[in-house]
Amino acid sequence: MLTSSAIWLAFILYLAFLLIVALVENIRSKQKSARGFATAGGSIKWPFLVMTYLASLMSTWVFFAGPGAYYRGGIGYWASELSYICLFPIIVHFVMNKVWITNSSRHYTTPADFYYDRFKSPLLRVILALIFLSASFPYIASVLIAISKAAEIATGGAIAYQQVVIVVGVVIIAYVMIGGLKSIALTDTIQGLAYISILWIIVIACLYCAFGGSLPAAFRTIWENTNEWFSYPGPDGWVPYSARFGYPFSCAIGWTVMLPHVFIRSGYSGSDLHTQRKLMFLTPILQAFVWTGTMLIGMVSIALLPGLSTDETEYIIPYLIQNIINQIHPNLAVILMIFFFVGAIAVGISTADSFLLVTGSIISEDLLHHTLGIKMDEKRQLLSVRLVILAVGIVSIIFAINPPDLIYTLIMFAIAIVMPLFPILVLGIYWKRATKQAAVVSAIVGTVLVLMTYFVWDLGGSWYGAFGFAGSFVCMIVVSLVTKQDPEDSLEFYEALEGGEEKFYDKSPAETPET
Repeated sequence: MLTSSAIWLAFILYLAFLLIVALVENIRSKQKSARGFATAGGSIKWPFLVMTYLASLMSTWVFFAGPGAYYRGGIGYWASELSYICLFPIIVHFVMNKVWITNSSRHYTTPADFYYDRFKSPLLRVILALIFLSASFPYIASVLIAISKAAEIATGGAIAYQQVVIVVGVVIIAYVMIGGLKSIALTDTIQGLAYISILWIIVIACLYCAFGGSLPAAFRTIWENTNEWFSYPGPDGWVPYSARFGYPFSCAIGWTVMLPHVFIRSGYSGSDLHTQRKLMFLTPILQAFVWTGTMLIGMVSIALLPGLSTDETEYIIPYLIQNIINQIHPNLAVILMIFFFVGAIAVGISTADSFLLVTGSIISEDLLHHTLGIKMDEKRQLLSVRLVILAVGIVSIIFAINPPDLIYTLIMFAIAIVMPLFPILVLGIYWKRATKQAAVVSAIVGTVLVLMTYFVWDLGGSWYGAFGFAGSFVCMIVVSLVTKQDPEDSLEFYEALEGGEEKFYDKSPAETPET
């Protein structure tokens, strides 16, 4: 539908914009430390934190797997999405705000830094680094896959998929290596606003072209032709009763707080507690707004094109534009295809850059510096992070050149694999009796259970990381009760946490009015 020259022009302009922002931010901030490069040193204000969190969270799901998931899963799947969104403020308030308070005086760089500060276990640091890395590679690859597929589909195959993978991958690598989190926060804010606007333009245009803008008409069509869309387990039968719990539970924990790039944002990067509270309350509203738009695309698609295969629904937006909108308004179809492509770039890059940055810091800090004991000054630490970003990016490009069939599978596995780390985090904060031995056992057992869920029991498509979470939680309690750890190991951690609470929270008793 689009010419290859139009796509390459869009690429050049968009990617040039990212590189210019990265260069300007690098010159302006004069970044000197690995921590500042990876976490912005806890200096991001709330408008940018909210948008960089949201943009990095949404990923290619919005324009690819998301509409396809609503097509196959039905309106019950949308209810599952909304059910976990309401848990976000609770988790941030009771968990991630505690992380932020401790970080304000302890100055962490990687997610594993927080765990190490609490448990003082080098082995746990290595295990966590490997788990976080196993979540990062699939996500980075899924972005490169999605953007390249978008270019291939939008041009009717005129652009070779592998060419786009290489070009996008190289530019993202360069952009992240130059700018760090400060520039990412700025560009993510712009990209987030862009892809949300584009999403709703596509929703309104499709609904208008197909049903004259009438939602009731779309609902009636679905009810007459595919009424399974209105109930569990959905049209494709892949949202069983187990998924009513497994999916929202895994997303509420694994997706929104435990993936390494969002852990950094929700726990380390905010400038103050006011920023944390804005993140806590505004993010669920914006999430619901995005998911509703994504659901409506899936709804319009199944009303117009029932019976599509799973592979076809992964790319339902361009399929809808080519096969429906193009027959009604060809000029509008071209505009929407351009919007789809730009939106896919925006939402994809805003996730890939975040994952690439945190992956670089995990390998450099957790593995090279702390585990292997390679001594580096600040300048060399920053250089090592950038070189690791380069290496990780190249590996991700190679992986994306020969991808698996479904983007959805990559994303959900990444979410599930980090689920078992949440009980360790929570009990480490709230239970001083928790031990490092328990943390190590919980991380191992939980991860093994997630792998068995996917590769042995074939339950990954419904339970996701729930079994790993449960196993980790039980192990943390049982092993902590039968092992001991020197209280001195966590003394500084709890002093920082309790001192921060005294500093940031008003704990004075409320005055009783005189009668």
